[in-house]
Amino acid sequence: MAHPIECPGEGCALHGAIYAALAVRGAIPIVHGPAGCGYQAALAAPLSGWLDPGGIAVPSTNLSEKQVVFGGTARLREEIKNAVKVADGALYAVLSTCPTEMIGDDIPAMAKEARAQGFPVIDVPSAGFRGAVRAGYVEFLKAVIGSDLVVDKGARDQTLVNVFGLVPGADAAWVGEIEEWSRLLVGIGLRANVVFGPSGGVADLRRVGNAALTLVLSPAGRGPAEDIQQRFGVPWLEASALPVGALATADLLRRIGDLAGRPPDDVETFVASEHERENWFLERLSHAYHALDLQRSFALVTTGSRSAGLSAFLTGTLGWLPRLVVVAEPLAPDEKARLVPEIEKAAPGAEVIFVEGAGEIADAITAAKPEIILARAIEAGVASRLGVPLVQISTPVSDRIVLDTPLSGSRGALALIEAIGGAVLRQ
Repeated sequence: MAHPIECPGEGCALHGAIYAALAVRGAIPIVHGPAGCGYQAALAAPLSGWLDPGGIAVPSTNLSEKQVVFGGTARLREEIKNAVKVADGALYAVLSTCPTEMIGDDIPAMAKEARAQGFPVIDVPSAGFRGAVRAGYVEFLKAVIGSDLVVDKGARDQTLVNVFGLVPGADAAWVGEIEEWSRLLVGIGLRANVVFGPSGGVADLRRVGNAALTLVLSPAGRGPAEDIQQRFGVPWLEASALPVGALATADLLRRIGDLAGRPPDDVETFVASEHERENWFLERLSHAYHALDLQRSFALVTTGSRSAGLSAFLTGTLGWLPRLVVVAEPLAPDEKARLVPEIEKAAPGAEVIFVEGAGEIADAITAAKPEIILARAIEAGVASRLGVPLVQISTPVSDRIVLDTPLSGSRGALALIEAIGGAVLRQ
């Protein structure tokens, strides 16, 4: 029997594909489906840390009931022609929806027809029933990587590193994370090919086969990385957990440097400087730490890729006491099995659960009786009932505007401490 999810924290695969395409400079999504599909993506965007001037405006076929019944390929052909006239893009991605996949519209044929006419068009299977936002991100990247239209291998750049797994719309801090990992890679003599955000674009998509390495910062980047390796022979490295703080970040940077052939002394010099900088701030935090009685027991609600890294920083660096760790996203059984020992090691003694429903999460937090909650805007109610601070770190975030603040790396650790201090002072 199906298990209903009360108040899920994110949208569907279509939303993920829309957010991914919009996050690539020069890419234009074309939604093939009813008007409501794109509209729902626009409604969810502000709560996903997504900021776009004027909201989300994307071309759409806006299918009527008649077209859903009898087929909408003629309407799609018309919309593609109109979109390429009105919206200036280097890539157009036709995104399928639940109705158009169920009625069997031949979207790949329409995209192929457009390419034959000289338009840079690809098709992305992104019906909402394919999964949550991360599934749409994966499908968008896999469609691009598999297309001769976009990817041009050229010569291998030994300093270039693809960065995948930071999902627009599913992670409020995705821009900040891209900026932070770009900075960290530069620190050890490499360059990030980020694709998404202010520094990315279609030109970066064309270079994914040129890179020396693909860095995967969450399981969402695994499939695209495997496709790049299969097609172009580019190796990939996955972070077992998105690291928080200088020590954990140093471990991953050493692995990256070793695989990319960077001089070990250069890597060690950089990680030492990061550690020294973080310690400078932590030393100055010590007075406030004791004055505000910042050692707390905590409950954490986050994604799988963040769960172990955040837990390790909270328990190891801040000396907090773990009570509950909730992974609030849909994961395959093997992924859950992989995460459990990592979280248990990072948060010894904590209860670890995989739950998406808001009511079940609230009940678990109430039973755990934490002194502080790090979670989503959805958990504001239970934090209020318990009378404890809430630090909004996971999507959706509603208590602040999210621009380029990271939550991983060494600077993300300091940003997290600032957020914790602000939540405690407001309580």
